[in-house]
Amino acid sequence: MRRLGLSVRYAVVACCLLAAATTTLGCKKNPEVVPVSGKVLYNGKPLPFGIVMFQPEVGQAAQGEVQPDGSFQLSSYLPNDGAVPGRHKISIRCFSGQKTADGGGSPGRLLIPQKYTRFGTSGLTAEIANGQNEPILLELKGPPLPKGL
Repeated sequence: MRRLGLSVRYAVVACCLLAAATTTLGCKKNPEVVPVSGKVLYNGKPLPFGIVMFQPEVGQAAQGEVQPDGSFQLSSYLPNDGAVPGRHKISIRCFSGQKTADGGGSPGRLLIPQKYTRFGTSGLTAEIANGQNEPILLELKGPPLPKGL
């Protein structure tokens, strides 16, 4: 096998470095997001678990896990980084299988009215401003949750 000359090796290394720099510099930075938190109430009481999803008119969706006190913080790219500013449609999912970490691979039974699970039918919206936002209160109504939740 023939050995490459020193100048050819430098040329190969330079091409590799140029390709890596072009790839890295060509990456776009994530759009700006702002912190967003809130609380979900169901029939006036904190929803004990579930997922809240915010879909902007343009851009990356955000979601947050509902905590036992009904609170949530949104994440778009990194944990709790927030949501892109603008108008958002909101959907919420609360299935019996979400109550435990081992959910058994099945979401289980839907515990809130189905209309809240779809952006187009939930009737829930929010305007996310640049800068600091007040916590968002989401109030849902429906049949009582099963006992023990």
